[in-house]
Amino acid sequence: MRIGGRVAIPLTLLALGWALFTRAGAGSMASVPPPPTGSPPSRGGPVTFVGDSLTAQGDWQAAFPDRVIHNQGVSGDTSFQLMARLPAIRRTGASTYLVMVGINDIVWGYDPSRIAGRIQWLRTGLQLGTGARVIVQSTIPCARFRCGPEGVRRVAELNQLLEQRIPPQDYVDLTPVMADTDGLKRAYTVDGVHLNAAGYARWQARLRELGLP
Repeated sequence: MRIGGRVAIPLTLLALGWALFTRAGAGSMASVPPPPTGSPPSRGGPVTFVGDSLTAQGDWQAAFPDRVIHNQGVSGDTSFQLMARLPAIRRTGASTYLVMVGINDIVWGYDPSRIAGRIQWLRTGLQLGTGARVIVQSTIPCARFRCGPEGVRRVAELNQLLEQRIPPQDYVDLTPVMADTDGLKRAYTVDGVHLNAAGYARWQARLRELGLP
């Protein structure tokens, strides 16, 4: 099920337009989930993590207990699906979004340049009319033993494009701590794609090292 460039642009514009008409605010029917009971934030506004199963399986609230955290990770999502979910993601009312997606796009064979373009559009869609900071994290690669050298190469190409296109202050390169020349480090994965506890601990530690979120 391959989606060509002729479909990607209309879908992107539709997602962006829909988001503008469904953002939370005065006169909007959108509701923002309340802070977790017993865990009021001590600094900053809400934070929303956005992505696929790698994000979905992370316990971000436990990792950052002084912030109100929303997890908008959905297993199997590609950048296309994230664009379709843009209105729901915006309704979390976050002041900061951390986006990490792309490995499923790579598995489906999408071109890294087009993936990077869709991530850029997603970032714009989260920024428009919200004033939110949108941080793009590099796509965590699969391990060579799972996706082969070509898969590792394509993720590296995607991340190189993201680094070139996203402002430096809003781009986080996870590759130095999560991967080596064979892709995702074996110590951090259960199957070559998904992370174990050590993998999540290292990812979360990297964000804290950078003062995020």
